[in-house]
Amino acid sequence: MTLHRIALLSLLILSTGCVSTHPDIGLQQRVQRLEDQEEIRQVLIAYGEYLDARDYASYASLFARNGVWTGGFGSATGPAEIQAMLEKNLGKPQPGFVNKSSFHLMTTMVVQVTGDTATARSRYLFYTATSDDKPGASLAGRYVDEFVRENGKWKIRRRTTHGVIPWRDGNAPPK
Repeated sequence: MTLHRIALLSLLILSTGCVSTHPDIGLQQRVQRLEDQEEIRQVLIAYGEYLDARDYASYASLFARNGVWTGGFGSATGPAEIQAMLEKNLGKPQPGFVNKSSFHLMTTMVVQVTGDTATARSRYLFYTATSDDKPGASLAGRYVDEFVRENGKWKIRRRTTHGVIPWRDGNAPPK
């Protein structure tokens, strides 16, 4: 048993008070679900990190073969199309690029796993440098995701982004 599994098992036992709180689900399945949820959360975090670094190839690799991204730039299917969409809309970074002007903060990650598929809801804040060189939130929104386990790894099957502040999809609330 790996150190990671032992730590998750210990956390599970401590948080539930006893092992038999769900008699219909075995300990192994509960630990697997926790590991799956954590792996999906890591994908959600990497999404923001790769986008901020303008590492569009790594970003696109988070999507399944037929993964779909839908948001303010439109829609793209599959890693190659998603990468091309980002390069077209955000531009290719210069070699050695280090982002010193903006970053994403990913929050409120709620993950539900069912076998080899999962859903996730999360929020984001996008910060940019203000005129006095301080971080200022410029966008806030939410993601709705579907995941699939592909070749043993969790991949985004469908991601829809909803700009909330400012409202950026076709269903703007009345003012």
